[in-house]
Amino acid sequence: MAADLAGPLAGTAPPRREGVLLVDPGTAEGSVWRHAVALGAEAVLDARDEPVVLDRLGALLDGDGEAASLAVVGAVGGAGASTLATAVALEAARRGHRPVLVDADTRGAGVDLVLGAERVEGVRWSALGGADGHVGATRLSRLLPEHRGVAVLACPRDGAAVPADVAPDVLAAAARAYDVVVADVPRHLDGLGTAALQRCEGAVLVVPEDVRCVAAGRIALARVRAHVPRVLLVTVRRPGGLGSGPVAEALRLPVVARLGHDRRLRGDVDHGRGPGRSRTLRRASGQVLDLLGLGTVA
Repeated sequence: MAADLAGPLAGTAPPRREGVLLVDPGTAEGSVWRHAVALGAEAVLDARDEPVVLDRLGALLDGDGEAASLAVVGAVGGAGASTLATAVALEAARRGHRPVLVDADTRGAGVDLVLGAERVEGVRWSALGGADGHVGATRLSRLLPEHRGVAVLACPRDGAAVPADVAPDVLAAAARAYDVVVADVPRHLDGLGTAALQRCEGAVLVVPEDVRCVAAGRIALARVRAHVPRVLLVTVRRPGGLGSGPVAEALRLPVVARLGHDRRLRGDVDHGRGPGRSRTLRRASGQVLDLLGLGTVA
């Protein structure tokens, strides 16, 4: 709000609300501060604060809706976390939502390969390094590649650095542009993984059913719980393994689903068809979305 409008508006005694800023063109009049107090403004800004003003205006133009955000983390490498994250995003699209699959694993060679979207035109994380200030949700949604109803923000495979410094702003834009955010987060939490995890309201830990993986799961769980209070468990069957019950008891987590072997899955992913045809993954993904309250859109 401009300072010259503050006086008349303060005289109407409007109800207090969050997000009120007062922009002073440089008069430095005492009345500006009185009006700011009367209006319950968070701050009085001047011309030097232009980046802050632009950021807040950009957020207003994008809308203030926040997506349901979920992280998927594997206890060990090869547990199937990237595949499950992709399947959850695909199932969200089938239910009529607008999901975005966010790749937060800089060592994973790109989750777009799992989705089968590696040849779809659009930007990857490395192309967002020049972003300065506010990242518009609308612009981001136009830049990201989309495949089978799922937008994807993938890590590069050419060794290019992922700009962790702009990650919080990009992730915030993704949460405004889409209604479901599924983040593939590595167990080794670097800057990007931590930034993605901090925006999530829940996480799924994927743990194969053997002793070593349970031990690794304890370590991963401690890291995840430092940022996300609600963690659910998906176990992966192993021949002669512990079973889901002992894994759940050892980690003290509720089991959402148990994944079995799907002999077609690897071929589907390797040939660009993605994991969407796997019945066991579709069932598990549906159970995860149900717990988030994300049913089919009418």
